[in-house]
Amino acid sequence: MISRLSTYPLKRLRSCIIGQRKQTSSCPNLPQLYGKIALVTGANDGIGKETARGLLQRGAEVIMLCRNIEKAEQARRGFLSEGLDARAICLVECDLADLDSVKAAAQAVKYHLHGRKVDILVENAGVWARHYDETEQGHEINFGTNVLGHFALRRELMADSLAERARIIILTGDIYIMAEGCSPSYQWSTRLGAMRAYHRSKLGNFWIARELQRRHPQLNVFAVHPGLVASGLGGGGKLATWLKQALLITPKDGAQTSLMCASQQDLSHGSYYHNVHGECELDNADPATNDEAAARLWARCMEMTANMGRPVTIRLAS
Repeated sequence: MISRLSTYPLKRLRSCIIGQRKQTSSCPNLPQLYGKIALVTGANDGIGKETARGLLQRGAEVIMLCRNIEKAEQARRGFLSEGLDARAICLVECDLADLDSVKAAAQAVKYHLHGRKVDILVENAGVWARHYDETEQGHEINFGTNVLGHFALRRELMADSLAERARIIILTGDIYIMAEGCSPSYQWSTRLGAMRAYHRSKLGNFWIARELQRRHPQLNVFAVHPGLVASGLGGGGKLATWLKQALLITPKDGAQTSLMCASQQDLSHGSYYHNVHGECELDNADPATNDEAAARLWARCMEMTANMGRPVTIRLAS
């Protein structure tokens, strides 16, 4: 059954949170993914860590792309203590806010693959900056990390490291409904501005997912709303922490929709999958369906990643 989502922001967001703890589905353990290679960004914590764990439990080999390699190593040791196969785990350092690091990470992935291809790409990592900042290349940090960093990584992988019919899972979030545009030069100074910048990046993720599927119909692209998850994203004090614990789902629950899109058969590629509503249909008034804006954003990202700089030194552990 396909759900039709409202274009009214408050109604949409209310439907995300009310009852999500009871309505979030769990990904089946089957089919197993032996012989598949998955790459997960931001795999050392939160939803990304749980996604990596779920893929490993299903038999996939997992390449964990993480900005903080020490935390990634801690996550790896945790997986090993659970009995997961050390030979199935590869750590690659990657800072999505630095295109040099992204290029080097893609080269490290290619080296690790030895001619094999990535079958499942989970674009999970994301930031919600509380203070205005810019990437190493001078782009607004939310856009530069969440949208452009992943775009650059995917572009590099598609050259020779991504399977022809790979599954690409791009995490967005229903919060995108609060935005009307997405650009690299958005200026902000307050917490409200920080929130808007994050909303805009999630709309950008959705636009890129739609345009990627349009341009490369052989791929299996899924835009995913993981749910409103109790994680470190967005920061906050004691009250915010309490509200997260009272209303939001766990990272393990938040990983389930990504795992379903990575493993389950007979899903509609190019679709939006929601932790509460399942496969979703969007109204023409929904900002995510603005395909002209999506095409413009794609073209801009192509320009911005056309001359990625010299690779930086990177550590790879297997």
